[in-house]
Amino acid sequence: MISYISIVGAELGTEKGNHLIEGPLAAIPAKKHYTGKMLGICFFIAFQLVLYAVFGLVGFLLLRHSTFVKSLYLNDYLAKIDPQYLWISLILALLSLFLYISLAAYLVSLVSRAEDIGQATSGVTSILLIPYFINFLTQSNPNLLVVKILSYLPFMSQDIMPVRIAQGAASYSAGYVAVAISLLSAVLMYLFAQRTYVNNIFTYRSETPLKYLTNKLLRRN
Repeated sequence: MISYISIVGAELGTEKGNHLIEGPLAAIPAKKHYTGKMLGICFFIAFQLVLYAVFGLVGFLLLRHSTFVKSLYLNDYLAKIDPQYLWISLILALLSLFLYISLAAYLVSLVSRAEDIGQATSGVTSILLIPYFINFLTQSNPNLLVVKILSYLPFMSQDIMPVRIAQGAASYSAGYVAVAISLLSAVLMYLFAQRTYVNNIFTYRSETPLKYLTNKLLRRN
């Protein structure tokens, strides 16, 4: 996720931060420019997944009869994993990845200088640590109220819900509910980030994105 967040920063922020965005937008609308960038990143993710699947399959076919692999009892281990569980975990992971890169795209859309891109993307990567640490709490207390709530929330469910399902604290139906919430959130986050990009593409501020959002929130309060 950190790698793709950095890619989003480079793709969407560099042209604007270096004041080079006027050239591309003279040929195509800002909305199509944003959509093309995001599609390119999604195709890259898909290519990486296919590559992993091919390498994994080739490795399994070549090594399945080796003594080392047999000593791991890999076949017995994989046979105990429900395909439905793998499906829910995979979809949650992909949707959360899209949510995080859309959030990164939103923050990068507010960048005015190339040197502010790192701060915008680092703010997103910091959020990644929250579900990671809560995951340790989930392993020991899967039925804790705050854990139950967070397991359904976007940006959090990808780490928490699979653990709760694996421990029998949540059903597959709950997992599909979390998937539906994440899917809806991913669509809304994409549209929100796209709108922000289009509205701020020619806007340059002296404030960094995080400082701008903080001041905006304080002014509302």
